[in-house]
Amino acid sequence: MGQDMEACVDAQCALLGLALGAEQRPGVIRYLQLAVGMAARVMDFPLAPADESGNTFTPVAPPDEGAR
Repeated sequence: MGQDMEACVDAQCALLGLALGAEQRPGVIRYLQLAVGMAARVMDFPLAPADESGNTFTPVAPPDEGAR
């Protein structure tokens, strides 16, 4: 997975137009590997329909500045 992760970092940096320095690269790759491991654990955890929070976000308009 090491070379795949390096290729993934290279592709993401190119896509986002980010310049990743040589001193930053190992840390970014390690963090991405850590995140992949955490994501696998979360995605493997079984959930039932009752586990859904059911909460929804309903946006509201900000108050009219002239109404004060």
